[in-house]
Amino acid sequence: MRRLLTALTLLALAAAPLAPALGIAQRPASPPEANRFQQEVLLQGVFDEPTEIAVARDGRVFIVERKGTVRLYDPKSAASRVVAQLDVYHEDENGLLGIALDPHFERNGWIYLARTVGDSLHAKHRLARFTYAGGALRDERVMVDIPIDRGCCHTGGSMTFDAKGNLFVSFGDNSNPFDTPYAPLDDSPGKRIFDARRSAANTQDLRGKILRVTPTPDGRYTIPAGNLFADAKQGRPEIYTMGHRNPYRISVDRHNGFLYWGEVGPDAQTDSSLGPMGYDEVNQARGPGNFGWPLFIADNKPYRDRDVAANVQRALFDPAHPINASRNNTGARELPPAQPAFIWYPYGRSAEFPLVGEGGRAAMAGPVYHVADYPDSAKLPAYYDGKLIIYEWMRGWMRAVTMNERGDYVRMEPFLEQLTFDHPMDVELGPDGSLYVLEYGTYWFARNPNARLSRIVYHAGNRPPIAKLVASRTVGAAPLTVRLSAAGSTDYDPGDTLRYAWSFDGGESASGREVTHTFRAPGAHTVRLTVRDPAGARATAEQQVLVGDAPPEVHLRVDGNRSFYWDGAAVAYRADASDAEDGTLGRGIDPSQVRVTLDYRPQGVSRAAAAAPGHQADAPGLALIRRSDCLACHGVDQASVGPSFRMVAQRYAGRDSAVLDGLVRKVINGGSGVWGQREMAAHPQLPNDVVREMVRYVLSLASPGAVLPTAGTARLDRHRADEGGAYVLTARYVDRARNGVGPIEAVDEVVLRSPLVRAADVPDVRGIGVAPGPGVDGHERPLATAYASGAYLHLGPTDVTGIGEVRVSVQSLGHPVTVELRAGGADGERLGTSATLNAAQDAWAEARLPFGATTGERDLYVVLRSDAPDLGQFNPLARVDVVRFERR
Repeated sequence: MRRLLTALTLLALAAAPLAPALGIAQRPASPPEANRFQQEVLLQGVFDEPTEIAVARDGRVFIVERKGTVRLYDPKSAASRVVAQLDVYHEDENGLLGIALDPHFERNGWIYLARTVGDSLHAKHRLARFTYAGGALRDERVMVDIPIDRGCCHTGGSMTFDAKGNLFVSFGDNSNPFDTPYAPLDDSPGKRIFDARRSAANTQDLRGKILRVTPTPDGRYTIPAGNLFADAKQGRPEIYTMGHRNPYRISVDRHNGFLYWGEVGPDAQTDSSLGPMGYDEVNQARGPGNFGWPLFIADNKPYRDRDVAANVQRALFDPAHPINASRNNTGARELPPAQPAFIWYPYGRSAEFPLVGEGGRAAMAGPVYHVADYPDSAKLPAYYDGKLIIYEWMRGWMRAVTMNERGDYVRMEPFLEQLTFDHPMDVELGPDGSLYVLEYGTYWFARNPNARLSRIVYHAGNRPPIAKLVASRTVGAAPLTVRLSAAGSTDYDPGDTLRYAWSFDGGESASGREVTHTFRAPGAHTVRLTVRDPAGARATAEQQVLVGDAPPEVHLRVDGNRSFYWDGAAVAYRADASDAEDGTLGRGIDPSQVRVTLDYRPQGVSRAAAAAPGHQADAPGLALIRRSDCLACHGVDQASVGPSFRMVAQRYAGRDSAVLDGLVRKVINGGSGVWGQREMAAHPQLPNDVVREMVRYVLSLASPGAVLPTAGTARLDRHRADEGGAYVLTARYVDRARNGVGPIEAVDEVVLRSPLVRAADVPDVRGIGVAPGPGVDGHERPLATAYASGAYLHLGPTDVTGIGEVRVSVQSLGHPVTVELRAGGADGERLGTSATLNAAQDAWAEARLPFGATTGERDLYVVLRSDAPDLGQFNPLARVDVVRFERR
């Protein structure tokens, strides 16, 4: 969201003075059990960029989507339908942004929407009231239009009501942040879009503000007492708070009227003479005020006034007496004093609020929970009484913030940490005190199949079951027979016996823990599993099954050993492809459609990836990417905020190693320019070696070098001696789409690793530790140290075809040592045993383990044995440096 939140940044939680928790009385001292919170997915697979929700008192949920769809979820039918498709201008971050229900919605049907209308030359944000009647939105009443400038960014658009019936709505500064990662202060002629003083710091402009108005029955509004400007000559009377960059997700504590919002900040990585680095904020307004942007950020850290055109720097802005001297300012020159943020944090570690983490930022503010508001219902525990729930769109976490009776920050703590959220977009309390969570899904500016609406309930008594559905196949040709299992479903209450009910496309049903169903008609089919416990509590799970296109198959065959490469060798290979509809290679499938490539990775791949057939296991870099926020902005094959990884790989294909170093720096430091103005978020929290592995994976997608024929011999000559890399031979085929299903890609890989395995890199060991020391070649590096007889290195599944000997470099530390090679376990079949080694202290010896004409894949263990007494931590048995596989 940092193009709806500008180039995407992430969030974290906050700290301030650790004051005692005054006035938060009779709250349990310790958090409730995590497994008493249960998440029920209400809707998934139907959303196209959902942006905000509003929950009615009867449990119906209205959801708005950026491209103009208004959707209604009905808990009675557990289904949704579209109630309006509005015309919106949805270029850049614009579109349908926010929704709020009138406090008397059940009686009057009034719904308030914030959206962008017009075109690229005449766009404007519009706040309007509609009437929901007869299952549709009718009778639009325009309340206010706010003209916006073409050229990007920051829309805001969140809405909420307070207890007095006042409507709050946020709007961003509509400024382009790409000329500078600091505050945009360029008032040069023709550069208005790069000057946020014309909007956020302009008292006569409604952009960069949170407005507070009182809707009237005729669809207009009046101004409540107590807004920021009582004198219309000083500022627009609708303004409640000003000085906002991109205020996203606002809420009001209806008990005290305090306003909360997340503020998505700029992208600067470091402090400079221009001002501070970028921070995201969670803010609290106890009354009207100026929150500083673009003159201040965080706890009133000032930017420097400057003449950008003349490259002249002036004094730092003064938060007690802020001045807006921009030539684009049409409001007051002297602004209200700046208010500091409630919580603030940068890309890197926050000293004040360490629990927010590190990385991309997109701060969101959820509701304040009051247990007394939800008597006798499915409310959250009393422990959370008076706490503010905040969350991070980029980092995916939620936190509960404790405040004292004055509203001062006391502390924050993890909230719902046992659950996983994929870009939480909105968090609202329902009428029964349960928590509704809207997730945007993985990619930005995309229709994500994992975008979903869920409801989280705390169960103090009987806990409903958790439904888990596993399908043997989810795509195939018609007719498609699928085995469906509910065996992974669970119930936390001891002794509960579960009942299982299945429905297919809302009609045909079945029962039982495992069932088989045949789908005969092409198209998308929905399987729903309902699990009930003895008390009648239930949970559901759904799975979409696509029928109409059989997945293709690709197989790579190589001659000789499938685990290792050797110096000067080549590998003979053959790729085969088949598809039930397309045919076979040469008979319906043209060989040019099967893409065979050979890639060399100097740092190798993990044993798990090498052992997995096809793409069942992620390469190490991809696994690291999945654990980061990268997929928020990039898909492997799909562009999002940024280009797809494959596009990046193709751009840099064939270039020298300096490209790798440059891209590593780009990921860590952030930046823009290569793919347009979009700013890439920084990742200073990621270690250099982690980013390097991630970038290597991305670059590998280019499949450097020419595409190989489907059969032939490939030279393995890109490695250096003892480098420890890997060759990856890959075959791909993409079939033709049918019946609205596909196209589907099949991939097979053969990974040939270095025959030299460093013992310290083996992850599965027993009786072995790792410590630095001089290796067999005298160079300092990590070594594996064995502390007991029977200690082993588990090398995993390994093809031993053509292997004549395994050599293990051992430093015996003065003890007699025998080295064994076994298959299937440390006490499994013995494939080879060395002579007893008893070298002098600190001398290296080579244990040679010859074995006969064994072929095929074996699960290998290197085992060290000795009859030396008193082995242990202070009397280790031996060190191992290298295990080397030699050809016959």
